[in-house]
Amino acid sequence: MFRAHEWMVAFRYLKVRSNEGFVTLVALFSLLGIAIGVMVLIVTMSVMNGFREELLSKVIGFNGHMLYQPVGGRMSDYDDAVARLKKVDHVVKVLPIVEGHALATFGSYSVPALVRGVKPEDIRHMPLIADNIKVGDLDDFGTGDNDILIGKRLADKYGLSPGDLVTLVTPRGRVTPFGTVPRIANYQIRAIFEVGEYNYDTGYFFLPLKAAQSYFQYDDQVAALEISLTHPDMITELYPVVQKAMREISPGGRLVDWRVLNQSFFNALQVERNVMFIILSFIILVAVFNIISTMIMMVKNKTRDVAILRTMGVTSASIMRIFFIVGSCIGMVGTLLGTICGLAIAYNVQEILNFIERMTGLSLWEGEVRFLSEVPAIVEPTEVTIVILVSLGMSFFATLLPAWRAAKVDPVKSLRYE
Repeated sequence: MFRAHEWMVAFRYLKVRSNEGFVTLVALFSLLGIAIGVMVLIVTMSVMNGFREELLSKVIGFNGHMLYQPVGGRMSDYDDAVARLKKVDHVVKVLPIVEGHALATFGSYSVPALVRGVKPEDIRHMPLIADNIKVGDLDDFGTGDNDILIGKRLADKYGLSPGDLVTLVTPRGRVTPFGTVPRIANYQIRAIFEVGEYNYDTGYFFLPLKAAQSYFQYDDQVAALEISLTHPDMITELYPVVQKAMREISPGGRLVDWRVLNQSFFNALQVERNVMFIILSFIILVAVFNIISTMIMMVKNKTRDVAILRTMGVTSASIMRIFFIVGSCIGMVGTLLGTICGLAIAYNVQEILNFIERMTGLSLWEGEVRFLSEVPAIVEPTEVTIVILVSLGMSFFATLLPAWRAAKVDPVKSLRYE
């Protein structure tokens, strides 16, 4: 498509010349603009992908892929339901749970608590908890009726450690002739976990299932069943199967999946991700306009050269290809540089932030505000490819007009009136 003499002339035009310093400077700014735009797009999309995956893994790690809520909020034949659901293909885990709100007090401090009761053997098979025990262990969890697990951020904030007592207070107590008496119980911290999500590490408390049933007065019943699948994306195909199985076991209940439970949250993330891609693409668009101005100035400066080439027999199509190569090279080099820098930053974003914090003494990432203790980043090859194609497409398109104008130069008028 491109001949050897076209590449030779194009590369000569790309060389820095002292008498064309301004054009070279504008071309350099165009290249840097494209590089910065591509870099920012790759880093931003990678961080937002990381946010989604980290939050999704933590939300599902705590809440499962599906939640079955029986009629009336109580279910007695849950062991049979668990056994039958585990026989469904791609159902890997079913947890009977009891959950309720309470006020946790220790010393002179009080915090709201979401208390969840889970079987001790089940919690030992929850990787999000079992693999992130920071202090203590789960070996003896559930051997006593007063064991409790708390998050590390809560423990650090209030100076708690295994062996300390936590008092839970809930208004759902026993009814007396004088009114409802709040239910109060003391529990001993058995272990401290850290999953990296601020709300979970500060507000969640885990009790053995029997202790939670007794505290929230569920007798031998549970409040819900949490169902985990092989992969969260299998929800669409497995939802009807699980729903049919649950109707046979306990008709009339409600089955919801993680998409419904967290719909507004993940929809907001998706909208933000799409909007950020569009907005940041304008950085590349601004740099592309610089390419247009650079090429127009270059065509103006090279009018005499173009006229001489035309008189030597070079066709207008060949002239157009020469200037197309010049503009495209600026776009390609900028895109390549931006891709390399963007991938380097995306793969080391947390280390870069830590270095900046050490050098400046500023806190750039606070888990209390941003939910996650570290900056997540996941590079998706498909998205990187889309960013590269968008950048190259804009660059190639921007080069067409100046190249077409160069091809329309009249060699006779140019040499006569220079």
